[in-house]
Amino acid sequence: MIHHYTSVAALKAILRSGRLRSTRLDLFDDVIEAQTVAGIDFGAQLFASCWVKQDAEDIVQWSMYGNRMRGVRISLPDDPFEWNLLNAHHQVPGTDAKWQFDNAEAPFSLDEVFGDGYLLLPVIDRGRFLKEVCYVEDVAEAYKQHVRNDGDNIVIDGHPAELAKYKWNRWEFQREHRFVLTTLRGPRSTANPQEYGARYYDLVHDPLWHRQGALSPHIDLKIAPEALQKAVVTIGPLASDEDRDQIGRLCSRYAPSSRIKMSEFQGTMREKA
Repeated sequence: MIHHYTSVAALKAILRSGRLRSTRLDLFDDVIEAQTVAGIDFGAQLFASCWVKQDAEDIVQWSMYGNRMRGVRISLPDDPFEWNLLNAHHQVPGTDAKWQFDNAEAPFSLDEVFGDGYLLLPVIDRGRFLKEVCYVEDVAEAYKQHVRNDGDNIVIDGHPAELAKYKWNRWEFQREHRFVLTTLRGPRSTANPQEYGARYYDLVHDPLWHRQGALSPHIDLKIAPEALQKAVVTIGPLASDEDRDQIGRLCSRYAPSSRIKMSEFQGTMREKA
């Protein structure tokens, strides 16, 4: 199982939507993660959803991300997403252009490739979608080991998603794992396909297009229904009775087969004034 510490409000959003949110790297609390190398804004091209694999509850995670111990820890199977095989030509809305996919696996459908301000790229290796974070002394230097200028071309060794695993070693206490999505900048969504198509052509004709970041701050991926039903929701040690009641109602309505339990720290901590 993997574990994510968060607020009751976030749990409500996840259960109601049946989706997990990935956030652009340049919006994370660690500013150093948002690297621009060789003119490519990786901080705005890469999105991540952050988890831990240690089963024992973590006081630091509860404090930093679990709404100061009043939230929840959501536990899901290691691969909780609904996967699709992209194997088709898919027409860009409002254009004659087509994207070709050859047996590419992705935790999103063809219709989700063209998002609001981003274009999603398939996952190269499903088995490596969940990455263990590598804590390094110098994140910028780690990026430069994979990205270099070769004449007029920029060469990236390996898949760009691998870059999102690097984090400053001062954060090593987190022992983090993360799902990473790779994007290109896309047009903002519009109800008019022709308008979308015109914006798409404007983007791809820009010689700096591949260096720009996504416009959207978040991307939400669908959770496989069977994974959601296997969820375990641990209630924070300082959660109120009202929060506990709300968590029970939410799980009963949206994930009736999920399990709810109290934190092992319940009754062992004194709330600060």
